[in-house]
Amino acid sequence: MSEMIGLNALKLALQELFASDEKIIAVGEDIGAHGGAWMYFQGLYSKYGRDRVIQMPIAENGYSGFANGLAYGGYRPIVEYMFADFAAIGFDSIVNMAAKARFQANGNLSLPITYILPEGAGSRSGTQHSQCVEGWFANIPGIKLVIPTTPADLRGFLKASVLDNDPVIFIFSRLAASRNKGPVNENDSSIPSLTNAAKVVTEGADVTLIAWHRCLYYALEAAKEVQAETGKTIEIIDPRVLIPLDLEKLNNSARKTGRVLIAHEAPERGGWGSIISGLISENAFGSLKKPVVRVGAKNMCVPFGATEEFMFPQKADIKNALVKLLS
Repeated sequence: MSEMIGLNALKLALQELFASDEKIIAVGEDIGAHGGAWMYFQGLYSKYGRDRVIQMPIAENGYSGFANGLAYGGYRPIVEYMFADFAAIGFDSIVNMAAKARFQANGNLSLPITYILPEGAGSRSGTQHSQCVEGWFANIPGIKLVIPTTPADLRGFLKASVLDNDPVIFIFSRLAASRNKGPVNENDSSIPSLTNAAKVVTEGADVTLIAWHRCLYYALEAAKEVQAETGKTIEIIDPRVLIPLDLEKLNNSARKTGRVLIAHEAPERGGWGSIISGLISENAFGSLKKPVVRVGAKNMCVPFGATEEFMFPQKADIKNALVKLLS
């Protein structure tokens, strides 16, 4: 068991994947000798060479389509976009080609491509390098959407994504993965399931708090303070996978507590909080003591520099929402 940051957990997962299957190939920018912009590809190029770690020019549309061809040819490509925002340039290859391959082949063919999208705040890089984009893929049938947070989950769910036989969007928080440490058992070779994937991080009886990425860490801090001040207990759930969503676990918790708060870094408008809120309201309405509350980023473009923190939700925002729910 080792303590490591999330980026090192991703690095470990990639090393394990490449050693396990020669059909696994990585495609992206700066992933060769440099090891990628976020360094979790380090060591792969020197060990496996340019045929399996394929460094591409700044041409996300081109190498997204190239990955489709690799997958049709029997490979399992891993496509990294240096920033999640850049997936917009490869969007057509993802949503109009890879996502529809199984349907168009009458279930006889699929493209096992994993798209890695580092997202969110942290680098203070402004409008086109800091967005949280999971909402972009909310209504695209044919893909899976994986959003792990902790180092152990980043390792396990990256492996599960690459070994899955359908296209998977794998999104992680750059800031959380570069700062937050957690235990990782290198001897645990188990692969988590992408179904029924939600995890009850802490059990509670008075509020259900659903959060992921940086907001999950804020949620843990805010809940600790609120519990100490009010004596109430808060159940925190990390969904870990949004498609397919573990709705049963979320509904059961909502029925138990009667109060639900959803927190994420993506803009509140059109974010996954809206989807989860609607589903819980439809399925557990009779048990709710108050309407579901959402905390998300402000509906604005991400500002450059330190001012980005004023648009993304902070611990205080989650704490205030909890206090209002309990009042």
